[in-house]
Amino acid sequence: MGVKDKVKLLMPKWLWNGMKNCEDKYYEGKMRKKCRCVEKFRPLECEFGVNLIGDIRAETGLGQSMRMVADMLECAGIPFVVRQMDAPDCIEHQVRKWDGKCAAEGKYGINIIHINNSIWKKNYSRIPLQELSGRYNIAFWLWELEEFPDEWVSCIDTVDEIWTPSEFISRGIRRKTNKPVVTMPYGLVLDKSNRLGRKYFHLPEDKFLFLAMYDFLSISERKNPYGIIKAYMQAFQKTDTGIGLVIKANHLGNRTELDRLRETLDGYPDVYFITDNLSRKEVESLIADTDVLVSLHRAEGFGLPLAEAMYLGTAVIATNWSSTTEFMDAGSACLVDYKLVTLEKDIGPYRKGNRWADADVAQAAGYMRALFEDRGMYRDKVANGEKYIRECLDLEKMSERMKGRIGEICGKGRER
Repeated sequence: MGVKDKVKLLMPKWLWNGMKNCEDKYYEGKMRKKCRCVEKFRPLECEFGVNLIGDIRAETGLGQSMRMVADMLECAGIPFVVRQMDAPDCIEHQVRKWDGKCAAEGKYGINIIHINNSIWKKNYSRIPLQELSGRYNIAFWLWELEEFPDEWVSCIDTVDEIWTPSEFISRGIRRKTNKPVVTMPYGLVLDKSNRLGRKYFHLPEDKFLFLAMYDFLSISERKNPYGIIKAYMQAFQKTDTGIGLVIKANHLGNRTELDRLRETLDGYPDVYFITDNLSRKEVESLIADTDVLVSLHRAEGFGLPLAEAMYLGTAVIATNWSSTTEFMDAGSACLVDYKLVTLEKDIGPYRKGNRWADADVAQAAGYMRALFEDRGMYRDKVANGEKYIRECLDLEKMSERMKGRIGEICGKGRER
Protein backbone atom coordinates (compact mmCIF):
# COMPACT_ATOMS: atom_id res chain seq x y z
CA MET A 1 0.00 0.00 0.00
CA GLY A 2 1.38 3.40 -1.02
CA VAL A 3 1.77 6.39 1.31
CA LYS A 4 -1.24 8.12 -0.31
CA ASP A 5 -3.47 5.10 0.36
CA LYS A 6 -2.40 4.99 4.02
CA VAL A 7 -3.14 8.69 4.47
CA LYS A 8 -6.54 8.22 2.80
CA LEU A 9 -7.50 5.54 5.32
CA LEU A 10 -6.70 7.86 8.22
CA MET A 11 -8.61 10.88 6.92
CA PRO A 12 -12.34 11.64 7.02
CA LYS A 13 -13.80 11.13 3.55
CA TRP A 14 -14.95 14.76 3.25
CA LEU A 15 -11.45 16.04 4.02
CA TRP A 16 -9.78 13.65 1.60
CA ASN A 17 -12.21 14.57 -1.20
CA GLY A 18 -11.68 18.27 -0.51
CA MET A 19 -7.92 17.87 -0.75
CA LYS A 20 -8.24 15.88 -3.97
CA ASN A 21 -10.48 18.56 -5.51
CA CYS A 22 -7.97 21.27 -4.59
CA GLU A 23 -5.12 19.22 -6.04
CA ASP A 24 -7.08 18.58 -9.22
CA LYS A 25 -7.84 22.29 -9.69
CA TYR A 26 -4.20 23.19 -9.06
CA TYR A 27 -2.87 20.81 -11.69
CA GLU A 28 -5.65 21.68 -14.12
CA GLY A 29 -4.53 25.30 -13.89
CA LYS A 30 -0.92 24.31 -14.56
CA MET A 31 -2.01 22.09 -17.44
CA ARG A 32 -4.08 24.83 -19.09
CA LYS A 33 -1.31 27.38 -18.67
CA LYS A 34 1.24 25.11 -20.35
CA CYS A 35 -1.23 24.13 -23.08
CA ARG A 36 -1.66 27.78 -24.07
CA CYS A 37 2.09 28.02 -24.65
CA VAL A 38 2.32 24.94 -26.89
CA GLU A 39 2.86 25.93 -30.53
CA LYS A 40 1.14 24.13 -33.40
CA PHE A 41 2.66 21.18 -35.23
CA ARG A 42 5.53 22.18 -37.53
CA PRO A 43 6.18 19.04 -39.59
CA LEU A 44 8.71 20.61 -41.95
CA GLU A 45 10.96 21.41 -39.00
CA CYS A 46 10.67 17.97 -37.37
CA GLU A 47 12.48 14.71 -37.94
CA PHE A 48 10.18 11.81 -38.86
CA GLY A 49 9.56 9.48 -35.94
CA VAL A 50 7.87 9.12 -32.55
CA ASN A 51 8.72 10.09 -29.00
CA LEU A 52 6.94 7.54 -26.80
CA ILE A 53 6.33 9.15 -23.40
CA GLY A 54 5.28 7.32 -20.22
CA ASP A 55 6.25 4.63 -17.73
CA ILE A 56 7.46 1.82 -19.97
CA ARG A 57 9.24 0.11 -17.06
CA ALA A 58 6.15 -0.24 -14.85
CA GLU A 59 5.12 -3.75 -13.83
CA THR A 60 1.46 -3.01 -14.50
CA GLY A 61 -1.10 -3.45 -17.24
CA LEU A 62 -0.48 0.14 -18.35
CA GLY A 63 3.24 -0.52 -18.50
CA GLN A 64 2.62 -3.57 -20.66
CA SER A 65 0.30 -1.52 -22.87
CA MET A 66 3.09 0.97 -23.52
CA ARG A 67 5.57 -1.81 -24.24
CA MET A 68 3.17 -3.24 -26.81
CA VAL A 69 2.94 0.17 -28.50
CA ALA A 70 6.76 0.12 -28.65
CA ASP A 71 6.62 -3.38 -30.19
CA MET A 72 4.30 -2.05 -32.90
CA LEU A 73 6.50 0.96 -33.65
CA GLU A 74 9.51 -1.30 -34.00
CA CYS A 75 7.65 -3.80 -36.17
CA ALA A 76 6.46 -0.97 -38.42
CA GLY A 77 10.02 0.34 -38.81
CA ILE A 78 9.14 3.75 -37.38
CA PRO A 79 12.09 5.51 -35.70
CA PHE A 80 11.31 6.19 -32.03
CA VAL A 81 12.77 6.98 -28.64
CA VAL A 82 11.28 6.42 -25.18
CA ARG A 83 10.90 9.19 -22.63
CA GLN A 84 10.62 7.31 -19.35
CA MET A 85 8.35 8.99 -16.79
CA ASP A 86 7.87 7.00 -13.59
CA ALA A 87 4.25 6.57 -12.52
CA PRO A 88 3.41 7.56 -8.93
CA ASP A 89 2.97 5.60 -5.70
CA CYS A 90 4.23 2.09 -5.05
CA ILE A 91 4.56 0.77 -8.60
CA GLU A 92 7.76 -1.14 -9.36
CA HIS A 93 9.77 -0.13 -12.42
CA GLN A 94 11.83 -3.21 -13.18
CA VAL A 95 10.97 -4.06 -16.80
CA ARG A 96 14.07 -3.05 -18.75
CA LYS A 97 13.27 -4.37 -22.23
CA TRP A 98 13.27 -0.94 -23.86
CA ASP A 99 16.10 0.74 -21.90
CA GLY A 100 18.18 0.87 -25.08
CA LYS A 101 15.58 3.21 -26.59
CA CYS A 102 15.36 5.55 -23.60
CA ALA A 103 16.52 9.12 -24.26
CA ALA A 104 16.92 12.25 -22.17
CA GLU A 105 14.64 14.19 -24.51
CA GLY A 106 12.38 13.61 -27.47
CA LYS A 107 13.83 14.27 -30.91
CA TYR A 108 11.01 13.40 -33.34
CA GLY A 109 7.96 15.25 -34.63
CA ILE A 110 5.21 13.09 -33.11
CA ASN A 111 4.62 12.46 -29.42
CA ILE A 112 2.60 9.45 -28.29
CA ILE A 113 1.93 10.25 -24.65
CA HIS A 114 1.03 7.04 -22.85
CA ILE A 115 -0.13 8.56 -19.56
CA ASN A 116 -3.57 7.61 -18.39
CA ASN A 117 -6.27 10.24 -18.06
CA SER A 118 -6.61 9.81 -14.27
CA ILE A 119 -3.10 11.27 -13.74
CA TRP A 120 -2.84 13.27 -16.96
CA LYS A 121 -3.20 16.76 -15.47
CA LYS A 122 -0.34 16.26 -13.03
CA ASN A 123 1.99 14.40 -15.37
CA TYR A 124 1.39 16.61 -18.41
CA SER A 125 2.87 19.41 -16.33
CA ARG A 126 6.10 17.39 -15.99
CA ILE A 127 6.73 17.21 -19.74
CA PRO A 128 9.11 20.02 -20.81
CA LEU A 129 7.39 22.66 -22.96
CA GLN A 130 9.99 22.37 -25.72
CA GLU A 131 9.10 18.69 -26.14
CA LEU A 132 5.44 19.54 -26.74
CA SER A 133 5.72 22.69 -28.85
CA GLY A 134 5.77 22.23 -32.61
CA ARG A 135 5.04 18.50 -32.25
CA TYR A 136 1.91 16.52 -33.07
CA ASN A 137 0.71 15.33 -29.67
CA ILE A 138 -1.24 12.07 -29.39
CA ALA A 139 -2.69 10.76 -26.13
CA PHE A 140 -2.94 6.98 -25.76
CA TRP A 141 -5.76 6.42 -23.26
CA LEU A 142 -7.60 3.51 -21.73
CA TRP A 143 -10.93 3.63 -19.95
CA GLU A 144 -13.38 0.94 -18.89
CA LEU A 145 -16.90 2.42 -18.96
CA GLU A 146 -19.24 3.68 -21.69
CA GLU A 147 -19.07 7.31 -20.58
CA PHE A 148 -15.80 9.24 -20.62
CA PRO A 149 -15.73 11.27 -17.36
CA ASP A 150 -16.55 14.96 -17.67
CA GLU A 151 -13.74 15.87 -15.26
CA TRP A 152 -11.21 14.62 -17.82
CA VAL A 153 -12.65 16.39 -20.87
CA SER A 154 -10.35 19.39 -20.34
CA CYS A 155 -7.36 17.07 -20.90
CA ILE A 156 -8.45 16.65 -24.52
CA ASP A 157 -7.51 20.30 -25.17
CA THR A 158 -3.83 19.44 -24.61
CA VAL A 159 -3.51 17.03 -27.55
CA ASP A 160 -4.11 16.96 -31.29
CA GLU A 161 -5.47 13.43 -31.38
CA ILE A 162 -6.39 10.51 -29.13
CA TRP A 163 -5.64 6.82 -29.64
CA THR A 164 -7.27 3.98 -27.77
CA PRO A 165 -6.88 0.20 -28.13
CA SER A 166 -10.62 -0.47 -28.53
CA GLU A 167 -13.63 0.95 -30.31
CA PHE A 168 -15.55 0.67 -27.02
CA ILE A 169 -13.29 3.34 -25.49
CA SER A 170 -13.16 5.43 -28.66
CA ARG A 171 -16.96 5.72 -28.88
CA GLY A 172 -17.15 7.16 -25.38
CA ILE A 173 -14.47 9.77 -26.06
CA ARG A 174 -15.92 10.75 -29.45
CA ARG A 175 -19.10 11.80 -27.68
CA LYS A 176 -17.05 14.45 -25.86
CA THR A 177 -14.86 15.88 -28.66
CA ASN A 178 -14.59 16.65 -32.37
CA LYS A 179 -10.86 15.92 -32.40
CA PRO A 180 -9.67 12.72 -34.12
CA VAL A 181 -10.17 9.64 -31.91
CA VAL A 182 -8.50 6.63 -33.53
CA THR A 183 -8.86 3.01 -32.47
CA MET A 184 -5.38 1.45 -32.52
CA PRO A 185 -5.60 -2.15 -31.25
CA TYR A 186 -2.51 -3.87 -29.93
CA GLY A 187 -0.56 -6.30 -32.08
CA LEU A 188 0.10 -9.51 -30.22
CA VAL A 189 3.01 -11.91 -30.51
CA LEU A 190 4.00 -14.34 -27.75
CA ASP A 191 6.34 -17.32 -27.48
CA LYS A 192 4.26 -20.43 -26.73
CA SER A 193 7.40 -22.42 -25.94
CA ASN A 194 8.40 -19.96 -23.23
CA ARG A 195 6.85 -22.03 -20.42
CA LEU A 196 8.27 -22.58 -16.98
CA GLY A 197 5.92 -25.45 -16.11
CA ARG A 198 3.50 -25.97 -13.25
CA LYS A 199 6.21 -27.19 -10.90
CA TYR A 200 7.78 -23.73 -11.01
CA PHE A 201 4.56 -22.25 -9.57
CA HIS A 202 4.04 -25.15 -7.10
CA LEU A 203 0.92 -26.22 -8.98
CA PRO A 204 -0.22 -29.83 -9.44
CA GLU A 205 0.36 -31.57 -12.77
CA ASP A 206 -2.78 -33.73 -12.55
CA LYS A 207 -5.49 -31.09 -12.05
CA PHE A 208 -7.64 -29.17 -14.50
CA LEU A 209 -6.83 -25.62 -13.38
CA PHE A 210 -8.96 -22.48 -13.64
CA LEU A 211 -7.08 -19.19 -13.34
CA ALA A 212 -8.37 -15.86 -11.99
CA MET A 213 -6.11 -12.80 -12.23
CA TYR A 214 -6.49 -9.31 -10.85
CA ASP A 215 -4.44 -6.42 -9.58
CA PHE A 216 -5.00 -4.61 -6.27
CA LEU A 217 -3.96 -1.41 -8.10
CA SER A 218 -7.09 -1.89 -10.18
CA ILE A 219 -10.51 -1.69 -8.56
CA SER A 220 -11.45 -5.18 -7.36
CA GLU A 221 -15.18 -4.43 -7.75
CA ARG A 222 -14.57 -3.99 -11.47
CA LYS A 223 -12.46 -7.14 -11.80
CA ASN A 224 -15.06 -9.06 -9.75
CA PRO A 225 -12.96 -11.90 -8.27
CA TYR A 226 -15.85 -12.91 -5.99
CA GLY A 227 -17.99 -13.56 -9.05
CA ILE A 228 -15.40 -16.08 -10.24
CA ILE A 229 -15.25 -17.72 -6.82
CA LYS A 230 -19.05 -17.98 -6.66
CA ALA A 231 -19.12 -19.55 -10.12
CA TYR A 232 -16.42 -22.05 -9.14
CA MET A 233 -18.32 -22.97 -5.97
CA GLN A 234 -21.53 -23.46 -7.96
CA ALA A 235 -19.74 -25.59 -10.55
CA PHE A 236 -17.92 -27.89 -8.14
CA GLN A 237 -18.46 -29.39 -4.72
CA LYS A 238 -15.80 -29.55 -2.03
CA THR A 239 -15.61 -33.30 -2.61
CA ASP A 240 -15.01 -33.04 -6.38
CA THR A 241 -11.59 -34.11 -7.57
CA GLY A 242 -9.45 -33.40 -10.59
CA ILE A 243 -9.97 -29.63 -10.59
CA GLY A 244 -8.35 -26.61 -8.93
CA LEU A 245 -8.54 -22.82 -8.78
CA VAL A 246 -5.50 -20.55 -9.07
CA ILE A 247 -5.91 -16.95 -7.88
CA LYS A 248 -3.17 -14.56 -8.99
CA ALA A 249 -3.33 -11.25 -7.12
CA ASN A 250 -0.82 -8.50 -7.97
CA HIS A 251 0.41 -5.64 -5.77
CA LEU A 252 -0.99 -6.95 -2.51
CA GLY A 253 -1.07 -3.95 -0.17
CA ASN A 254 -2.37 -5.78 2.90
CA ARG A 255 -3.72 -9.22 3.69
CA THR A 256 -7.30 -8.20 4.53
CA GLU A 257 -8.79 -8.82 1.09
CA LEU A 258 -6.69 -11.95 0.59
CA ASP A 259 -7.95 -13.33 3.91
CA ARG A 260 -11.53 -12.66 2.78
CA LEU A 261 -10.92 -14.65 -0.39
CA ARG A 262 -9.49 -17.54 1.64
CA GLU A 263 -12.46 -17.50 4.03
CA THR A 264 -14.92 -17.57 1.13
CA LEU A 265 -13.22 -20.68 -0.24
CA ASP A 266 -12.80 -22.35 3.15
CA GLY A 267 -13.06 -26.12 2.84
CA TYR A 268 -12.31 -26.21 -0.88
CA PRO A 269 -9.15 -28.19 -1.60
CA ASP A 270 -6.77 -27.39 -4.43
CA VAL A 271 -7.06 -23.61 -4.25
CA TYR A 272 -3.73 -21.90 -4.93
CA PHE A 273 -2.90 -18.25 -4.21
CA ILE A 274 0.00 -16.54 -6.00
CA THR A 275 0.73 -13.08 -4.62
CA ASP A 276 4.30 -12.45 -5.81
CA ASN A 277 4.69 -9.79 -8.47
CA LEU A 278 5.69 -11.83 -11.52
CA SER A 279 7.89 -10.96 -14.46
CA ARG A 280 6.35 -10.84 -17.94
CA LYS A 281 7.81 -14.26 -18.73
CA GLU A 282 6.28 -15.67 -15.53
CA VAL A 283 2.86 -14.13 -16.23
CA GLU A 284 2.73 -15.55 -19.74
CA SER A 285 3.87 -18.94 -18.49
CA LEU A 286 1.29 -19.01 -15.70
CA ILE A 287 -1.46 -18.31 -18.22
CA ALA A 288 -0.14 -21.00 -20.57
CA ASP A 289 0.33 -23.54 -17.76
CA THR A 290 -3.32 -23.38 -16.62
CA ASP A 291 -6.31 -24.72 -18.54
CA VAL A 292 -8.90 -21.92 -18.40
CA LEU A 293 -8.65 -18.19 -17.68
CA VAL A 294 -11.87 -16.84 -16.16
CA SER A 295 -12.79 -13.14 -16.16
CA LEU A 296 -16.23 -12.10 -14.97
CA HIS A 297 -15.21 -8.46 -15.26
CA ARG A 298 -17.80 -5.73 -14.98
CA ALA A 299 -15.90 -3.68 -17.56
CA GLU A 300 -12.56 -3.78 -19.39
CA GLY A 301 -10.57 -1.14 -21.24
CA PHE A 302 -9.02 -3.94 -23.29
CA GLY A 303 -8.60 -7.21 -21.36
CA LEU A 304 -5.05 -8.10 -22.37
CA PRO A 305 -4.72 -11.27 -20.22
CA LEU A 306 -7.71 -12.77 -22.07
CA ALA A 307 -6.14 -12.02 -25.46
CA GLU A 308 -2.86 -13.52 -24.25
CA ALA A 309 -4.64 -16.62 -22.98
CA MET A 310 -6.29 -17.23 -26.36
CA TYR A 311 -2.93 -16.77 -28.11
CA LEU A 312 -1.18 -19.17 -25.72
CA GLY A 313 -3.76 -21.95 -26.06
CA THR A 314 -5.67 -21.44 -22.82
CA ALA A 315 -9.48 -21.48 -22.99
CA VAL A 316 -11.29 -18.38 -21.74
CA ILE A 317 -14.57 -17.66 -19.99
CA ALA A 318 -15.41 -13.95 -20.08
CA THR A 319 -18.22 -11.46 -19.61
CA ASN A 320 -19.69 -10.63 -23.01
CA TRP A 321 -19.40 -6.84 -22.61
CA SER A 322 -17.02 -3.94 -23.17
CA SER A 323 -13.70 -4.05 -25.03
CA THR A 324 -13.09 -7.80 -24.82
CA THR A 325 -15.92 -8.47 -27.29
CA GLU A 326 -13.78 -6.93 -30.03
CA PHE A 327 -11.33 -9.86 -30.10
CA MET A 328 -13.49 -12.86 -29.17
CA ASP A 329 -16.75 -14.42 -30.27
CA ALA A 330 -18.96 -17.35 -29.28
CA GLY A 331 -16.83 -19.79 -31.24
CA SER A 332 -13.50 -18.74 -29.73
CA ALA A 333 -14.52 -18.17 -26.09
CA CYS A 334 -17.22 -18.96 -23.54
CA LEU A 335 -19.10 -15.66 -23.46
CA VAL A 336 -21.09 -15.02 -20.30
CA ASP A 337 -24.39 -13.15 -20.43
CA TYR A 338 -24.90 -10.14 -18.20
CA LYS A 339 -27.26 -7.40 -17.19
CA LEU A 340 -26.19 -3.78 -17.09
CA VAL A 341 -26.48 -2.28 -13.61
CA THR A 342 -26.23 1.34 -12.53
CA LEU A 343 -23.62 2.29 -9.95
CA GLU A 344 -25.38 3.54 -6.83
CA LYS A 345 -22.23 5.15 -5.42
CA ASP A 346 -18.76 6.20 -6.53
CA ILE A 347 -16.32 3.28 -6.69
CA GLY A 348 -12.79 4.56 -7.23
CA PRO A 349 -12.82 6.59 -10.48
CA TYR A 350 -16.18 5.11 -11.53
CA ARG A 351 -18.91 7.63 -10.76
CA LYS A 352 -22.39 7.06 -9.45
CA GLY A 353 -24.90 6.82 -12.29
CA ASN A 354 -22.57 5.03 -14.73
CA ARG A 355 -23.28 1.47 -15.84
CA TRP A 356 -21.31 -1.74 -15.90
CA ALA A 357 -22.02 -5.43 -16.37
CA ASP A 358 -23.17 -7.94 -13.78
CA ALA A 359 -22.18 -11.34 -15.21
CA ASP A 360 -24.47 -14.38 -14.98
CA VAL A 361 -22.64 -16.46 -12.37
CA ALA A 362 -24.78 -19.55 -12.99
CA GLN A 363 -23.95 -19.53 -16.69
CA ALA A 364 -20.25 -19.09 -15.92
CA ALA A 365 -20.45 -22.07 -13.56
CA GLY A 366 -22.03 -24.11 -16.35
CA TYR A 367 -19.17 -23.22 -18.67
CA MET A 368 -16.63 -24.24 -16.02
CA ARG A 369 -18.26 -27.62 -15.58
CA ALA A 370 -18.65 -28.14 -19.33
CA LEU A 371 -15.01 -27.34 -20.15
CA PHE A 372 -13.87 -29.74 -17.45
CA GLU A 373 -16.15 -32.61 -18.47
CA ASP A 374 -16.28 -32.18 -22.26
CA ARG A 375 -12.72 -32.30 -23.56
CA GLY A 376 -13.94 -32.06 -27.15
CA MET A 377 -15.58 -28.73 -26.38
CA TYR A 378 -12.44 -27.65 -24.56
CA ARG A 379 -10.17 -28.48 -27.50
CA ASP A 380 -12.49 -26.64 -29.90
CA LYS A 381 -12.46 -23.46 -27.80
CA VAL A 382 -8.67 -23.56 -27.55
CA ALA A 383 -8.13 -24.11 -31.28
CA ASN A 384 -10.73 -21.52 -32.30
CA GLY A 385 -9.38 -19.01 -29.79
CA GLU A 386 -5.82 -19.31 -31.08
CA LYS A 387 -6.91 -18.91 -34.69
CA TYR A 388 -9.26 -15.99 -34.00
CA ILE A 389 -6.85 -13.94 -31.90
CA ARG A 390 -3.93 -14.40 -34.28
CA GLU A 391 -6.05 -13.07 -37.12
CA CYS A 392 -7.67 -10.31 -35.08
CA LEU A 393 -4.56 -8.91 -33.35
CA ASP A 394 -1.81 -9.86 -35.78
CA LEU A 395 1.29 -7.78 -34.93
CA GLU A 396 2.28 -7.01 -38.52
CA LYS A 397 -1.25 -6.03 -39.50
CA MET A 398 -1.75 -3.79 -36.46
CA SER A 399 1.72 -2.23 -36.93
CA GLU A 400 0.90 -1.37 -40.54
CA ARG A 401 -2.29 0.27 -39.30
CA MET A 402 -0.24 2.44 -36.94
CA LYS A 403 2.30 3.21 -39.67
CA GLY A 404 -0.51 4.26 -42.00
CA ARG A 405 -1.98 6.69 -39.49
CA ILE A 406 1.40 8.23 -38.69
CA GLY A 407 2.00 8.63 -42.44
CA GLU A 408 -1.36 10.42 -42.78
CA ILE A 409 -0.48 12.80 -39.95
CA CYS A 410 2.87 13.71 -41.48
CA GLY A 411 1.39 14.01 -44.96
CA LYS A 412 -1.43 16.31 -43.88
CA GLY A 413 0.98 18.40 -41.84
CA ARG A 414 3.22 18.99 -44.86
CA GLU A 415 0.21 20.00 -46.97
CA ARG A 416 -0.71 22.87 -44.64
